[in-house]
Amino acid sequence: KIGVHGSAALPDGRQVHAEAIEIPARAVICGAGHVARALAPIAESAGFQTLVLDDRPEFANKERFPSASRVVVLASFSDAFADVAPDEHSFVIIVTRGHQHDTAVLMQALRTPARYIGLMSSRTKWKRIQAALLEAGFTAADIERVHSPVGLAIGAETPGELAISIVAEMIQVRAEGV
Repeated sequence: KIGVHGSAALPDGRQVHAEAIEIPARAVICGAGHVARALAPIAESAGFQTLVLDDRPEFANKERFPSASRVVVLASFSDAFADVAPDEHSFVIIVTRGHQHDTAVLMQALRTPARYIGLMSSRTKWKRIQAALLEAGFTAADIERVHSPVGLAIGAETPGELAISIVAEMIQVRAEGV
């Protein structure tokens, strides 16, 4: 982000005009079920470029996600980021259909510089996943990067409410700056 906005004079007297330029944050939504379907358009409307990943073509398609910047059908979740490299501007949200996929994608996400990693889980499931992460060699600092249960605690229950709570948390993290 460029911190200058407006006109300024250079030492030689020339005038320059600077505009703020931001690299848009990218929401990498891992999973294409009910929550992802509600999440993608809300994330887009909040200024995130959305990318949806799933291994089921009947779920991962532009008909289900018309507002998404990109929809990718994966061969499997075991190599979820093969064609998508989450960077420091990426917000990875893991809402797959099962514990096995969640853990595999989470381990991959933790090996990236993603700015935000959110995992949909119950507190009990999250404790089990934390134990698996430690057993796999991840550190407490790695685990602290994960927002789980994902989203702000607003009592959300429906896919739409969950999506709002997740995007609200993403906005909060984005607003905190680097």
